[in-house]
Amino acid sequence: MTASSKDSALEEIRREIDAIDDGLLDLLGRRIQTSGRVRAVKSATGTLATSPIRPAREALILKRLMARRESQVPADLLVRLWRVILTSSSLAQAPIVVHISESLRSTDHRVLIADHFCATPVREHAEERQLLAHLATSPGEIGVVATGSVWIEDFLKGGAGSARVIGMLPVLGGRSVPPLLVIGQADAQPTGEDTTIILSRGAAEDLAALKPNWSATHGSHCVAGLDGFLTESDSPLATFIQSHPQLGLRVAGRCPNQIEVPS
Repeated sequence: MTASSKDSALEEIRREIDAIDDGLLDLLGRRIQTSGRVRAVKSATGTLATSPIRPAREALILKRLMARRESQVPADLLVRLWRVILTSSSLAQAPIVVHISESLRSTDHRVLIADHFCATPVREHAEERQLLAHLATSPGEIGVVATGSVWIEDFLKGGAGSARVIGMLPVLGGRSVPPLLVIGQADAQPTGEDTTIILSRGAAEDLAALKPNWSATHGSHCVAGLDGFLTESDSPLATFIQSHPQLGLRVAGRCPNQIEVPS
């Protein structure tokens, strides 16, 4: 192949890429325009004051796309792209702030938060207690905490009001301890593949009968994840709570499972 024919072939490929980019931009504009109709419906029904974040809906979108993706599309690329789209859609519906504590200084934690919430503003609090107190009175906002940290004790004392755990970060993961948990007042809805987050006094071993997928401790308190979309009245939790009152077990929230990517 001569230099001229190589240049011609490259130009043809580049024109094809440009056409694909134009098509992507057109589709993105269409999606944003369609998402705007959600705001219009919520405005008409008076639900704009609640959190625009819908963890179940977002999880179902990502899982559907993951099931459709071709092997040449990396899972992390797909999630990053759609997190930008989903975040932009949420921010177009209502203002949102992500609240964190100063203890989340780890670069890895900050990267996870930035990847998931993208352009969402972030506000720091000196302590998790202050973060939870703010979420208790701000239904439209969300917070992020390190899974095994002092928030467990503050939450058990009622410091978060009606806010609950609504997500685990990162979105891609398995059944190991998620580094971060997302807390807010968004509606929890089952997806068919969910985790119930429980808190208790004592050690992780005290929860062995419940067969948690993962657990983490902070001092004399524990957080763990159970399979299913459970309440404190459901089996096996109801029986366990009744027979172990000293643990003060509470359901802290229910959220979609992390997405497992086949190796």
